[in-house]
Amino acid sequence: MKSLGLGETSGFRDKYVQLARTIDLFMGLSPDQLVKIMSLGVTEAATKGTVIFKKGLTSRKMYVILEGQVDIMDGDKLIATLGKGEMFGEMGLLSGEPRNATAVARESSSFFILTEQSLHRLFTKRVAIVLLMNIVRKLSDRLRQADEFVGFKQ
Repeated sequence: MKSLGLGETSGFRDKYVQLARTIDLFMGLSPDQLVKIMSLGVTEAATKGTVIFKKGLTSRKMYVILEGQVDIMDGDKLIATLGKGEMFGEMGLLSGEPRNATAVARESSSFFILTEQSLHRLFTKRVAIVLLMNIVRKLSDRLRQADEFVGFKQ
């Protein structure tokens, strides 16, 4: 994957804020908080077919898709296809456990990447709570979808 630069000029500030407003992970954060988060993360690009991470490997990174699509695979089985604004890898970031699936770029894509280290550098209590609640909401949605898929009834 190729790194893309994120500048700190005022022109980029508006671009960060506009982009971040389309991403569930960043709901409820102020423009200043969004700019700080974006300045601590890294962006990378991947061509179609690039393996972003492999099942079984450990990594403390999570990804937000800025452009393109990513397939989440378990062997040859397609688990999900994720698109612009969606996140993946958050369980590895939070738990430190090995990846439970492989992520592959379905098409040329770009990602915003947050690491455990970058999260520690930016967290105020308010930002931490907002980001973690947004991650929990997304994980809850995915669990609910999985329950429906397997026919779990409440």
